[in-house]
Amino acid sequence: MQKKLFILFTLLSLWIVALSANTGKESKDSITVYVFLQEECPVCQSYTIQLQELYKTYAGKNLHFVGLFPSPESTEEKIAEFKAKYEIPFQLLTDHYHQKVAALGATITPEVIVYNETQQEILYRGRIDNTFFRVGKRRQLTTTSELKDALEAITNNKPIKVSKTEAVGCVISQHKLSTPTPKCH
Repeated sequence: MQKKLFILFTLLSLWIVALSANTGKESKDSITVYVFLQEECPVCQSYTIQLQELYKTYAGKNLHFVGLFPSPESTEEKIAEFKAKYEIPFQLLTDHYHQKVAALGATITPEVIVYNETQQEILYRGRIDNTFFRVGKRRQLTTTSELKDALEAITNNKPIKVSKTEAVGCVISQHKLSTPTPKCH
């Protein structure tokens, strides 16, 4: 009888440990912060310092930043110049075929989409903060920082209070490069 109780107690203990490990909700998900940019957009240019600071604060093992340039006019040379001039610390790529634009529904530069790659869901979409209330129109005082708040919630395993805002900036042109024809060998 004692042996059966010992086995039952051991199994119950293992079950409790396994259950608590799964409900601790320590985020092991892979999170990507997609930042849609255009090198000639003055709103994008003005947010580069905030993007540097957010990267330094939040980028890590499970949280990555990627800048995407959807304009066909954004050449690799222009993107490299933008990266150097504004000291962007994260990877910058082209999205000339609008694959990420279409998949994530981006319409503005700068627009940020925080995407959980593991769960395949958008956690936050919109502006970096409320500095701009219209293109070319700045507030004297920034009062909300929605991207920072979202990243803070994610890193602390808390719910994101504001998951969608309207981005303000330059419209992403619907003009894209034609999808290349696959080469057969």
